[in-house]
Amino acid sequence: MNTYTWPQGARTVVLLTVNFDAETFDLKETAPERLFGRYSYGRYAVRAGFPRLRELFARHGVPATFFVPGGDARRHPELVRALAEDGHETAARGIDLENFATLGDKEVEVLASSRAILADITGQAPVGFRAPGGELSSRTLGHLAEQGFLYDASFQDADQPYVFSVGTGGKQIVELPSNFALDDAPIYSARHTHARLQTIWRDEIQALHAESVLIPITLNLRGDFGSTRAARIAVLDTLLTEIKQLGDVRFMTCQQLAEHTLSLKLAPEPDPYLAHAETLANTVYRGDLAIKPL
Repeated sequence: MNTYTWPQGARTVVLLTVNFDAETFDLKETAPERLFGRYSYGRYAVRAGFPRLRELFARHGVPATFFVPGGDARRHPELVRALAEDGHETAARGIDLENFATLGDKEVEVLASSRAILADITGQAPVGFRAPGGELSSRTLGHLAEQGFLYDASFQDADQPYVFSVGTGGKQIVELPSNFALDDAPIYSARHTHARLQTIWRDEIQALHAESVLIPITLNLRGDFGSTRAARIAVLDTLLTEIKQLGDVRFMTCQQLAEHTLSLKLAPEPDPYLAHAETLANTVYRGDLAIKPL
């Protein structure tokens, strides 16, 4: 049985997900002593963007899931703790925005370390993961299941959550697919205005609601391609108000939706990499979606 049903009373679910890519993103391009000028957008994320987005979510009373690189968590533990205090979910995103398609044997260590960093700060081990740039290896899903993760949020291949059977031991991972049209980074990195994003997102959200499918929104904290500048936050404010007015909409964290998905006992899909593991071990997929600083 693979009929997906929402929690009782809901026509659809909205996931507010935030990529907490601050200085870690800039350090992919420069050294720590040069985090100024064009490499200060990550500093903006934590100095101005974070409090602005936090206030918006509190005002609307909506939960969100923050995917936090371990490096940024170490630099800003007080912000990560604030997320937990506000009732938001903290999920893993590697340590330094690593490309998981090329980590090889280091992949297990990076996943474990990133999980431990967040657990030490919040007191609770994260159960979710989003790969930077959407880059996974043939083994990532299996490693996630082995380390106790509940879900992944790196794919772009469906309008509803589903379940993977990973490895050969019967373990499962929930996939919470993203929607590229509801990701702020591609729009703002192309220098479209906040008004343009509002139009695109309003149309997409209304269409998804009409079809009763998942509405997964991806936000970034950064000052360049993120949503935390003043006018961009105002757009989010308007969109959140409009979403509530659609009716029968439920805001959930990724963990909450993953747990609901498992409760449906859907027939799992096979590990998409299992049949190609030998090939992928030697030929890396180069689907790099990373956005360069402007």
